[in-house]
Amino acid sequence: MNKLFLSALLTFFTCCSLAFSQESITVKKRAIGTFHTSNTEYNGLSFGFGSTMADSRNVKTNGVRLEVPGIGIISFMGNGFPNATEPFDLSDFKYSEVINGVNLSTGSWCDCNYNGWTIAAVGQYGKLGKGLSLAGGWNIIDKQNGVQLSIIANSSYYMSGVQISAFNFIHSGTGLQIGLLNRSRNFKGMQLGLWNVNQKRSLPIINWNFD
Repeated sequence: MNKLFLSALLTFFTCCSLAFSQESITVKKRAIGTFHTSNTEYNGLSFGFGSTMADSRNVKTNGVRLEVPGIGIISFMGNGFPNATEPFDLSDFKYSEVINGVNLSTGSWCDCNYNGWTIAAVGQYGKLGKGLSLAGGWNIIDKQNGVQLSIIANSSYYMSGVQISAFNFIHSGTGLQIGLLNRSRNFKGMQLGLWNVNQKRSLPIINWNFD
């Protein structure tokens, strides 16, 4: 009985210690600084030279985030499409960064949550985008709500809104695609382009599905 009591007591104090250590993580609040500093909230300006994927730094920027250079500047050297290939749920996802405002870069390439505008000179990747995503080349947002614009290609697994580029790809979504080639697998909306593919048919100029 004594051993059982001691074991239960030890388990209790261990759980309390772990809970306390998790809650004791302090988030530093600053007006300006680098987004490479973990557990920091910037209300103003954050900057850096290369974001990375799968790196939960627990950083939030409320304002403007600047990234020069970003990894997306060499996106043309790969296939340009590292986005999700199967269904996913973001309810408990740990983003590397959350940006509320404007993200400006040569190309951010991270598991980021963009709320507002994210603008990249070459290519960019993000996990979630709410608002405007604009890129000079490749524009890959796993889940985009809003407008996705680029010169070469847009790609999203989940999309709700408008895609405009030479090549547009959506797995599941609703809205409008405008480009030379528009392709989707589970899409409700309109497609305008030289060639349009959805789950029902393939047509030139205009295609649709509202079922």
